[in-house]
Amino acid sequence: MRHLRLTTMLFTAMATIACAQAPIARVGDVTRLQGQGTNQLMGFGLVTGLAGTGDGSSFVPTMRALAATMEQFGSPVQSLDDVAASKNTAIVMVEAVIPSHGAREGDTLDLRVTAVAAKSLEGGQLLSTPLVYHDRAVEGLFAFGQGKIEIDGSTKTTGVVRGGARMERDVFINVIAHGCDLIDAGIKNPWIERSGTYITLVLDDAHAGWSMAASVAQAVDKELSVSADVERVAMAIDSKNIVVLLPAHQRGDPASWIRDVERTPILMESNEARVTINRSAGTIVVSGDTRLSPVIVSQLGLTITVANEKAENPMQEPPFVQQDFVPLDLERQRPPNVRDLLEALNQLKVPFADRVSILEEIHRAGKLHARLMYEG
Repeated sequence: MRHLRLTTMLFTAMATIACAQAPIARVGDVTRLQGQGTNQLMGFGLVTGLAGTGDGSSFVPTMRALAATMEQFGSPVQSLDDVAASKNTAIVMVEAVIPSHGAREGDTLDLRVTAVAAKSLEGGQLLSTPLVYHDRAVEGLFAFGQGKIEIDGSTKTTGVVRGGARMERDVFINVIAHGCDLIDAGIKNPWIERSGTYITLVLDDAHAGWSMAASVAQAVDKELSVSADVERVAMAIDSKNIVVLLPAHQRGDPASWIRDVERTPILMESNEARVTINRSAGTIVVSGDTRLSPVIVSQLGLTITVANEKAENPMQEPPFVQQDFVPLDLERQRPPNVRDLLEALNQLKVPFADRVSILEEIHRAGKLHARLMYEG
């Protein structure tokens, strides 16, 4: 049986208090512009040149696609039986991502290729494939994709064509909205004028919250209201979105105004206590003051005891047989926290899955004073 014990001393007075300066970030570090984001193109295409690992005659959609392609290039077939012997062809799903800043005609993008029924795409060549916008309400051809497939990772049914998509039309990103558009979208606030122009800052999920939204709006107000010649230049409309006025004299040059907004410094006054778990990456990220209250957890032969020892009349410790012991915070100058716990579990070589399970149990018991989040 292994035992792990976290303890702390409660001090009634402190001679000195060391205050760390609040970190400074820029508005652009914690937000993105509404309207600025990635867009996806997609299509179905044919891959040839496979070494007998294609779809085969039993997959009729591939045979039909192959027959249609041959007919398009002047080699019509009388029936699907004429191409039934082909085992070197496969039908694939093709996807490309347009970057958050848009793309121009002639730009090239990487393609991700996924087999529908083939056993392997190794050695395959993607034939010219039209790509359309993922939302079929947006009509028109956006790009063509083709090229040699590079197998991606351990599976042979997915791959990448480097620079395989060529843009056939421009995709511009619009981040400026008229006040009437915001009002029609449901943003009701007397400060927003129908004839005005605005941009919207969207906080990333890691920083979203009423406190941060208000801080960003106040910082932009303080920095730019004078140059905008208005009493108020920004307003937080909810815990994630901040609307910023685009002054009339800046409408002809919005880039410089957006630059000034994104460069505005903000004080990261309150760092929310969070524990973010990513099972696929095998990581646990801790931020803020992630404190632990007294609790005992027994997990697969490991007993964790979190206790607050008082300066006088210390709590009676539960009896245990100590075999593997990892002391934490030897000087006992701070309350037990998740960082100490993870460091100790790492020294004891506790597997990642067990660490996550321990944290989740402590959180369910209400003894983990932090927000538990998941990614991946």
